[in-house]
Amino acid sequence: MLSKIAPVGLMIGLGFFCRKKNIISSEGNHAVKTLVTTFMLPVLLFHALATAVYNGDTLKIVLVMLLQLSVTFGVGMLLRKHVTPYGEFLPFILSGFEGGMIGYPLYSVICGEENLSKIATVDIANTMFVFTIFLAVLMAQVSGKFKLNAMVKNVLHSTVFWGVFAGIFLGVSGMFSRFLASSVGSIYLSAEEMMTSAVSACILIVVGFELNLKGSMVKACMKSVLIRLVLQTLALAGVMLLLGDVASSEEMRIAIILYGFMPPTYVISAYSRKREDGEYLSTTLSLYTVISIIAFIVINLFY
Repeated sequence: MLSKIAPVGLMIGLGFFCRKKNIISSEGNHAVKTLVTTFMLPVLLFHALATAVYNGDTLKIVLVMLLQLSVTFGVGMLLRKHVTPYGEFLPFILSGFEGGMIGYPLYSVICGEENLSKIATVDIANTMFVFTIFLAVLMAQVSGKFKLNAMVKNVLHSTVFWGVFAGIFLGVSGMFSRFLASSVGSIYLSAEEMMTSAVSACILIVVGFELNLKGSMVKACMKSVLIRLVLQTLALAGVMLLLGDVASSEEMRIAIILYGFMPPTYVISAYSRKREDGEYLSTTLSLYTVISIIAFIVINLFY
């Protein structure tokens, strides 16, 4: 167990240390993050989904997760007035998951990269939800009006979205398996391995660098964090109940449980209008990232 947990703590600690000692600047961290999210992570997602098995169980997982996301988002809308003065962000705090920037690397430590298709399948619904309803409402809230062209632009310019879309298309059609069997399949596999081998380390260093537990904001953020933790725990129980035998394999069960404890998508921090809002979102995301790491450790104890 320690052999799995220690490297994760080391990478996160290294990122935190690099920020404190100014070894890596904010610009340098942003450059690493851009490299990961623009190229390395989309390739990882593409490969995981292109090699996944698609059947009725896959559709059931997507539909159940879409239901989960819709319900938690709706609950956030209803509870906004109870988290002042940051209630406008509560729907986005309570719903959505950061799969790519922390869920994938933590899962690969437990189950291995060869099983990433399991958590990638769980993440399909989140990708669909975040790039449509989630961002549409968030942008409308920030700008005061709904902008369809801005939402479409965000989708079309996201390499993560295209990686997911292309992976699903080629996986469902069976074209990818035929490609791997071709003469250039081995070249692709070597290139894919080289490009993605450092993804987990890079992501965890970035996560550590961006951990920002601002003392003055912790108390204000704890209410949102606790509401999400309770809501997502209840939602996780509901998801497991609805999926039934679909979640019977150990790898899929771990994927669903770990995913349920992931923080909200980090993208929301880019939509803060005031410095106080930015500090609230940053601290909330950091606090929940700590919860995610604790969940990862606990899951390791049982699996």
